[in-house]
Amino acid sequence: MRFTITLLAALALVTLAACGGDDAETAAPLPIAERFVTAEEAPGSKPDLEETRQTTVDFEKFIAALGERAVDPDNEEMTEVFQGAGFKSAGVDTRFYGETHTPGQSTHVVSLFVELASEDGARSALDWLETDVRKPCPRSCAVRHSTFDVDDVPGGRGVHSIATAEDIERLGTSDQAPFEGYWVGFTNGAIAYTVELFGRPGSVSEEQVLEIASAYYDRLTGA
Repeated sequence: MRFTITLLAALALVTLAACGGDDAETAAPLPIAERFVTAEEAPGSKPDLEETRQTTVDFEKFIAALGERAVDPDNEEMTEVFQGAGFKSAGVDTRFYGETHTPGQSTHVVSLFVELASEDGARSALDWLETDVRKPCPRSCAVRHSTFDVDDVPGGRGVHSIATAEDIERLGTSDQAPFEGYWVGFTNGAIAYTVELFGRPGSVSEEQVLEIASAYYDRLTGA
Protein backbone atom coordinates (compact mmCIF):
# COMPACT_ATOMS: atom_id res chain seq x y z
CA MET A 1 0.00 0.00 0.00
CA ARG A 2 1.34 3.37 -1.00
CA PHE A 3 1.09 4.97 2.42
CA THR A 4 2.80 2.10 4.23
CA ILE A 5 6.44 1.14 4.30
CA THR A 6 6.52 0.68 0.50
CA LEU A 7 5.70 4.37 0.23
CA LEU A 8 8.96 5.10 2.05
CA ALA A 9 11.18 2.80 -0.02
CA ALA A 10 14.54 4.52 -0.43
CA LEU A 11 15.99 5.57 -3.75
CA ALA A 12 19.68 4.86 -4.46
CA LEU A 13 21.88 7.60 -3.04
CA VAL A 14 23.89 9.55 -5.59
CA THR A 15 25.49 12.94 -5.05
CA LEU A 16 24.02 15.50 -7.42
CA ALA A 17 25.47 18.82 -8.51
CA ALA A 18 23.47 21.90 -7.51
CA CYS A 19 22.40 24.47 -10.09
CA GLY A 20 21.87 28.19 -9.72
CA GLY A 21 20.34 31.06 -11.67
CA ASP A 22 19.45 34.74 -11.36
CA ASP A 23 16.90 35.33 -14.12
CA ALA A 24 13.47 34.50 -12.63
CA GLU A 25 12.08 33.48 -16.01
CA THR A 26 14.99 31.26 -17.00
CA ALA A 27 16.24 30.28 -13.55
CA ALA A 28 17.73 26.83 -13.17
CA PRO A 29 16.06 24.40 -10.78
CA LEU A 30 16.76 24.87 -7.08
CA PRO A 31 19.71 22.98 -5.61
CA ILE A 32 18.82 19.41 -4.68
CA ALA A 33 18.87 20.11 -0.94
CA GLU A 34 16.18 22.77 -1.37
CA ARG A 35 13.70 20.61 -3.29
CA PHE A 36 12.14 18.96 -0.22
CA VAL A 37 9.60 19.98 2.41
CA THR A 38 11.24 21.80 5.31
CA ALA A 39 10.46 22.13 9.02
CA GLU A 40 9.09 25.61 8.32
CA GLU A 41 6.61 24.21 5.79
CA ALA A 42 5.66 21.26 8.01
CA PRO A 43 5.81 22.71 11.53
CA GLY A 44 6.45 20.15 14.23
CA SER A 45 8.02 17.61 11.86
CA LYS A 46 11.51 16.17 12.19
CA PRO A 47 13.85 14.37 9.77
CA ASP A 48 13.24 10.63 9.72
CA LEU A 49 16.55 9.06 10.71
CA GLU A 50 15.44 5.62 9.50
CA GLU A 51 14.12 6.63 6.09
CA THR A 52 16.80 9.16 5.20
CA ARG A 53 16.86 11.55 2.26
CA GLN A 54 17.87 9.84 -0.98
CA THR A 55 18.49 11.03 -4.54
CA THR A 56 19.43 9.36 -7.81
CA VAL A 57 20.34 10.12 -11.41
CA ASP A 58 20.34 6.43 -12.35
CA PHE A 59 17.22 5.63 -14.38
CA GLU A 60 17.22 1.89 -13.69
CA LYS A 61 17.54 2.42 -9.95
CA PHE A 62 14.78 5.01 -10.06
CA ILE A 63 12.41 2.63 -11.86
CA ALA A 64 13.22 -0.18 -9.42
CA ALA A 65 12.54 2.07 -6.42
CA LEU A 66 9.38 3.50 -7.95
CA GLY A 67 8.15 -0.01 -8.58
CA GLU A 68 8.57 -0.82 -4.88
CA ARG A 69 6.56 2.19 -3.72
CA ALA A 70 3.87 2.29 -6.40
CA VAL A 71 0.37 0.97 -5.71
CA ASP A 72 0.13 -1.30 -8.75
CA PRO A 73 3.26 -0.90 -10.88
CA ASP A 74 3.75 -1.95 -14.49
CA ASN A 75 7.49 -1.87 -15.18
CA GLU A 76 7.09 -1.57 -18.94
CA GLU A 77 4.63 1.31 -18.59
CA MET A 78 6.80 3.13 -16.03
CA THR A 79 9.85 2.80 -18.25
CA GLU A 80 7.96 4.13 -21.27
CA VAL A 81 6.49 7.11 -19.39
CA PHE A 82 9.56 8.30 -17.51
CA GLN A 83 12.08 7.48 -20.23
CA GLY A 84 9.87 9.22 -22.77
CA ALA A 85 9.59 12.24 -20.48
CA GLY A 86 13.39 12.51 -20.34
CA PHE A 87 14.21 11.43 -16.77
CA LYS A 88 17.12 13.36 -15.25
CA SER A 89 16.99 12.88 -11.50
CA ALA A 90 14.73 12.14 -8.55
CA GLY A 91 14.73 12.40 -4.78
CA VAL A 92 12.63 11.54 -1.75
CA ASP A 93 12.70 12.86 1.80
CA THR A 94 10.72 11.72 4.85
CA ARG A 95 9.84 13.62 8.01
CA PHE A 96 7.78 12.49 11.00
CA TYR A 97 5.73 14.08 13.76
CA GLY A 98 5.99 13.32 17.48
CA GLU A 99 8.66 12.94 20.14
CA THR A 100 9.70 9.47 18.98
CA HIS A 101 9.47 7.63 15.69
CA THR A 102 7.20 4.58 15.75
CA PRO A 103 6.97 2.60 12.48
CA GLY A 104 3.37 2.07 11.44
CA GLN A 105 2.12 4.53 14.05
CA SER A 106 3.83 7.88 13.56
CA THR A 107 2.45 10.51 11.20
CA HIS A 108 4.78 11.19 8.26
CA VAL A 109 5.16 13.76 5.51
CA VAL A 110 7.04 12.64 2.41
CA SER A 111 8.20 14.94 -0.38
CA LEU A 112 9.26 13.60 -3.76
CA PHE A 113 10.62 15.27 -6.88
CA VAL A 114 11.24 13.89 -10.35
CA GLU A 115 13.17 16.09 -12.78
CA LEU A 116 12.41 15.58 -16.47
CA ALA A 117 13.61 17.08 -19.74
CA SER A 118 10.71 19.51 -20.24
CA GLU A 119 7.55 20.98 -18.76
CA ASP A 120 5.48 18.57 -20.85
CA GLY A 121 7.57 15.72 -19.48
CA ALA A 122 6.91 16.89 -15.92
CA ARG A 123 3.17 16.94 -16.56
CA SER A 124 3.30 13.43 -18.04
CA ALA A 125 5.20 12.20 -14.99
CA LEU A 126 2.68 13.82 -12.64
CA ASP A 127 -0.19 12.27 -14.60
CA TRP A 128 1.32 8.84 -14.01
CA LEU A 129 1.95 9.47 -10.31
CA GLU A 130 -1.62 10.68 -9.77
CA THR A 131 -3.10 7.75 -11.70
CA ASP A 132 -1.06 5.31 -9.63
CA VAL A 133 -2.05 6.74 -6.25
CA ARG A 134 -5.72 6.45 -7.23
CA LYS A 135 -5.49 2.79 -8.26
CA PRO A 136 -7.22 0.18 -6.10
CA CYS A 137 -4.81 -1.95 -4.13
CA PRO A 138 -4.26 -5.18 -6.09
CA ARG A 139 -5.00 -7.46 -3.11
CA SER A 140 -7.59 -5.40 -1.25
CA CYS A 141 -10.69 -3.26 -1.77
CA ALA A 142 -10.48 -1.74 1.72
CA VAL A 143 -8.89 1.53 0.56
CA ARG A 144 -11.24 4.31 -0.54
CA HIS A 145 -10.02 7.21 -2.70
CA SER A 146 -11.48 10.64 -3.39
CA THR A 147 -10.13 13.86 -4.88
CA PHE A 148 -10.00 17.35 -3.43
CA ASP A 149 -9.24 20.83 -4.77
CA VAL A 150 -5.80 22.41 -4.40
CA ASP A 151 -6.75 26.02 -5.00
CA ASP A 152 -3.56 27.72 -3.78
CA VAL A 153 -1.25 25.69 -6.02
CA PRO A 154 -1.67 26.33 -9.78
CA GLY A 155 -2.31 23.04 -11.54
CA GLY A 156 -2.25 21.16 -8.23
CA ARG A 157 -4.04 17.83 -7.81
CA GLY A 158 -5.20 16.29 -4.53
CA VAL A 159 -6.09 12.69 -3.58
CA HIS A 160 -7.42 11.45 -0.23
CA SER A 161 -7.03 7.76 0.67
CA ILE A 162 -8.35 5.97 3.73
CA ALA A 163 -8.64 2.41 5.05
CA THR A 164 -10.54 2.15 8.32
CA ALA A 165 -10.37 -0.82 10.68
CA GLU A 166 -13.97 -1.63 9.77
CA ASP A 167 -13.26 -1.58 6.03
CA ILE A 168 -10.17 -3.74 6.48
CA GLU A 169 -12.14 -6.27 8.52
CA ARG A 170 -14.77 -6.51 5.78
CA LEU A 171 -12.68 -6.16 2.64
CA GLY A 172 -8.99 -6.12 3.45
CA THR A 173 -6.17 -8.52 4.15
CA SER A 174 -4.68 -9.70 7.44
CA ASP A 175 -1.46 -7.73 6.98
CA GLN A 176 -3.17 -4.36 6.49
CA ALA A 177 -3.29 -1.63 9.12
CA PRO A 178 -5.72 1.32 9.23
CA PHE A 179 -4.34 4.51 7.68
CA GLU A 180 -5.36 7.83 6.20
CA GLY A 181 -3.35 9.83 3.70
CA TYR A 182 -3.46 12.99 1.63
CA TRP A 183 -1.46 13.36 -1.60
CA VAL A 184 -0.81 16.65 -3.42
CA GLY A 185 1.02 16.86 -6.73
CA PHE A 186 2.11 19.78 -8.91
CA THR A 187 4.78 20.80 -11.40
CA ASN A 188 7.26 23.65 -11.47
CA GLY A 189 9.03 23.94 -14.79
CA ALA A 190 10.45 20.55 -15.74
CA ILE A 191 10.08 19.07 -12.25
CA ALA A 192 7.12 17.13 -10.85
CA TYR A 193 6.66 17.38 -7.08
CA THR A 194 4.46 15.44 -4.68
CA VAL A 195 3.70 15.79 -0.97
CA GLU A 196 2.16 12.92 0.97
CA LEU A 197 0.89 13.29 4.55
CA PHE A 198 -0.25 10.07 6.20
CA GLY A 199 -0.85 8.39 9.53
CA ARG A 200 -3.57 6.69 11.53
CA PRO A 201 -7.16 7.62 10.56
CA GLY A 202 -8.01 11.01 12.03
CA SER A 203 -4.38 12.01 12.64
CA VAL A 204 -4.05 14.00 9.40
CA SER A 205 -6.31 16.41 7.56
CA GLU A 206 -6.87 18.02 4.17
CA GLU A 207 -6.30 21.46 5.71
CA GLN A 208 -2.90 20.39 7.04
CA VAL A 209 -1.61 18.99 3.76
CA LEU A 210 -2.88 22.04 1.85
CA GLU A 211 -0.99 24.35 4.20
CA ILE A 212 2.19 22.31 3.71
CA ALA A 213 1.80 22.10 -0.07
CA SER A 214 1.02 25.81 -0.44
CA ALA A 215 4.07 26.88 1.58
CA TYR A 216 6.23 24.35 -0.27
CA TYR A 217 5.05 25.57 -3.68
CA ASP A 218 5.54 29.23 -2.74
CA ARG A 219 9.15 28.62 -1.75
CA LEU A 220 9.94 26.50 -4.80
CA THR A 221 8.54 29.13 -7.15
CA GLY A 222 9.64 32.21 -5.23
CA ALA A 223 6.00 33.33 -4.91
